[in-house]
Amino acid sequence: MVMCIMREVNLRSMDLNLLTVLQILLEERHVTRAAERLHMSQSAVSRALQRLRVMFNDQLLVKSGEGYRLSSRAEKISTQLSGMLQEMARLIKEPVFDPSTVKATIRFGGIDLESWIDMPKLVAQVLKEAPNIQIEISSAPADYFELIAKGHIDYMVTGIGPSRHLEGFHSCVVGESELAVVMGDSNPLAKQELTLEKYLNAVHGYISMTGKGPTHTDKYLESVGMKRKVMLKISDFRAALDYTEQTDILFRLPLELIRPLMKGRQVTIKSLPIELEMPKVNFHLYWHTRFHQDPLHAWMKQKILNVRRVSG
Repeated sequence: MVMCIMREVNLRSMDLNLLTVLQILLEERHVTRAAERLHMSQSAVSRALQRLRVMFNDQLLVKSGEGYRLSSRAEKISTQLSGMLQEMARLIKEPVFDPSTVKATIRFGGIDLESWIDMPKLVAQVLKEAPNIQIEISSAPADYFELIAKGHIDYMVTGIGPSRHLEGFHSCVVGESELAVVMGDSNPLAKQELTLEKYLNAVHGYISMTGKGPTHTDKYLESVGMKRKVMLKISDFRAALDYTEQTDILFRLPLELIRPLMKGRQVTIKSLPIELEMPKVNFHLYWHTRFHQDPLHAWMKQKILNVRRVSG
């Protein structure tokens, strides 16, 4: 009785580039002609043939009076190889993206998001061009960088950079803003120069993206041996104006985010004390590196940038 033993195949040990050489060899059945088509030397093609014979454990091309003929194994391979290489090429080729047919869910997050991105306009464009895409928007306080890192959301907008997973994020600037102090018109400080001493002695609130604290301002003050009285933490810019109108609480806010909300409101804007002045804050759109080359997300990022709100 003859026993047939199947060899185990370890693809990691194989040079799959040899398959393109094999395809031409099987078509030409001639080493020299194959070398010419491949733009390789005859000796290089001969060496490739020897390696292929080891790979397949078969002669593949067998010498005959007229040159070479295909072995029975090579005959079977030749009927499959061309289609297989075409499939591999399609696998590697960048996929064609058609927004009208794609089905996906895109998730946005961040309390600053809709201040810089005209989300209703974005949704209208997506609905028109990609009707099978579902969009989810969250503005509840959360660690949005962690949510992006874990794949729970796809995009966020914030003026605060990530503190970890730095290599995992990409970003682009969607806007910038000065920081100023906002208070109610009835606040006694509204008609006074806002010195550092008066600022520190006032009552403060802040807006938190994560629902946690302390803020960068409080960390800086602590580093220089100072402290302010913080008694309110919220997560909505419009609510900040409500509190300033009805209390003496101060908020340090980005001007470009609150200006559209100030019409008809009884609020006053003051510059930060000179000791606390800082450059304009850049607000970034963030996304994860795993989507950086994805056709859907490349299309979506372009849509997002097309509907940025224009300040001023």
